[in-house]
Amino acid sequence: MKKVYIVHPLRGDIHNNEQKIARVCRDIADNRPDILPLSPVLAFDFFDPDTEPVKAMQYCLELLACTDEVWVYNQWWKSEGCQAEICFAGCRGIPIRFMGPGMGSGE
Repeated sequence: MKKVYIVHPLRGDIHNNEQKIARVCRDIADNRPDILPLSPVLAFDFFDPDTEPVKAMQYCLELLACTDEVWVYNQWWKSEGCQAEICFAGCRGIPIRFMGPGMGSGE
């Protein structure tokens, strides 16, 4: 099973973004049995993104380092965290797929 790290903005509207991420993961789980979706937002929701951003990002990058591929959703360019995750993956040669309208599944 391919381990896919889900990159999606969180801040701004945390509650709605968490719901969007959960829907993305559920859609993958329902339609791609060969993919294990790994969302740092859902896995590390015990961190407060406003007061613990450095610690949260450390955990995110540790998880990302263990994945086979990165799928990027929504307006990632507006999120410093998403940009950092994409750069981290790129520097390590982890394949990156930008998902969304006209690019496969996603928002």
